[in-house]
Amino acid sequence: MAMCWTFKNTNAVDAKTILQRELQAIGVPSFANVSWEQDTMLVKIDKGGKSEFKLTLQSNGSDVKFVETKREIALFHKPFIGKVESFVDSILTKAGAAKA
Repeated sequence: MAMCWTFKNTNAVDAKTILQRELQAIGVPSFANVSWEQDTMLVKIDKGGKSEFKLTLQSNGSDVKFVETKREIALFHKPFIGKVESFVDSILTKAGAAKA
């Protein structure tokens, strides 16, 4: 299932800044790499296979949605998807986003 969160009463630039600040404060697990392409966050895992998540900030009226737009999971990583989703959810919750 695709992940989706909403940042209320903000814009994509501010939401991205908040997310980057939370990622720096919490830190990214050593097995993952996080980068940005404009308003899309790329999460890559290259240990024991290659997996990739893409999540994009999308304006929605006075809010911003942070929506999963791509998910490619290596066979070896499938048992750990729940842990990755929980980690992403905890960062977004701390950043003030609500799960949609």
